[in-house]
Amino acid sequence: MFRLVSLLSLVAFASPAVAQSAFNIEPRGRLFVDVASYEEDFATLQASVEDSTLRAARMGLQGGWGDFSFVTELDFGGDRVSFKDFRLRWSGENVRVTFGNQKTPNSIEYITSSTVNTFMERAQPAQTFRYDRRIGVLVDHSGENYSVAVGVFGGAIGDSNSDFGISDSTVIAGRATFAPINETGRVLHLGVHARQYNRDAGEPESVRFRARPGASLADRYVDQRTTAESSTLIGVEALYINGPFHVLAELATEDAERAADATAWGLSGGWMLTGESRVYRASDGIMRGVSPAQALSNGGWGAWEIVGRIDQLDTDSAGRQTSYTAGLNWQVERNVRVMANVIMADVDGPARFGEGDFQGVQMRFQVTWP
Repeated sequence: MFRLVSLLSLVAFASPAVAQSAFNIEPRGRLFVDVASYEEDFATLQASVEDSTLRAARMGLQGGWGDFSFVTELDFGGDRVSFKDFRLRWSGENVRVTFGNQKTPNSIEYITSSTVNTFMERAQPAQTFRYDRRIGVLVDHSGENYSVAVGVFGGAIGDSNSDFGISDSTVIAGRATFAPINETGRVLHLGVHARQYNRDAGEPESVRFRARPGASLADRYVDQRTTAESSTLIGVEALYINGPFHVLAELATEDAERAADATAWGLSGGWMLTGESRVYRASDGIMRGVSPAQALSNGGWGAWEIVGRIDQLDTDSAGRQTSYTAGLNWQVERNVRVMANVIMADVDGPARFGEGDFQGVQMRFQVTWP
């Protein structure tokens, strides 16, 4: 009931958009409803599960005046309330400075919005290494085919319903991208990112490596905890778009005070059956959403895409998880999408529940605004 009342209150507060000559404000948000069925077959865990979840129920406001813009957003999905973007940005000529709770500049798939990502869940390189929104300042500079971003951040805001405490940790992160080919419908993107992570010794959790096998309702079958209080990460990424076809590759590795390390990589691709092309924005080095050439509301069939992915997390002492995903995406309208993913995963080594495998099917019904 609390979540429903909060959602209705935010909708009432946020509508309709107000526009003035020097100031504008409008609602923003997304709603993801997921259903899943999966089988877990491990040495100490055997289960057959059918479940559903409100994966995201995000409500907020965005707007700006002059060279300044802002975003405020809360998420009521997943049986909890969590802070998302709460940031203020100044934009100059090819330079931006952003203050507040925001994503750190790591991983093209992490930075790219979940509303446009190719799969229902991000690959293991974007899950494993505790990427999160954090309170800090980010400075970025961009040109026609490149971007550079550097930021200094404090802790992440907690997601408890009763305690929105800020964790005692610090992050210095940076990312650089270059697109030697940057044309409409044809892109080659290359990128590198790095992070130095430090957490206070008094915190209950230190550096940790874990990921789900591409399904939010599944468990984390590989989960390595360490006693380290700091770590260094480096990652590389590449994206190629050629008309209706795209392929994305990422690899990242993190060294936890030379006591433990983990490596995660992913390779994915997609083909638009209806001929549309993925959109790229060089100023951020990310993919953007797809607008169907013939939306359902205009008498068309929307945009249809088939996708596939293989990704892996390999740890020192908690095992290795390899996932295989195939999917079908239906972009009904610019802001309405239906997704279906079929996932198989193999877990080897001394994992949480021993060696075994996972098989699952999941679907998502997605609406975004504006």
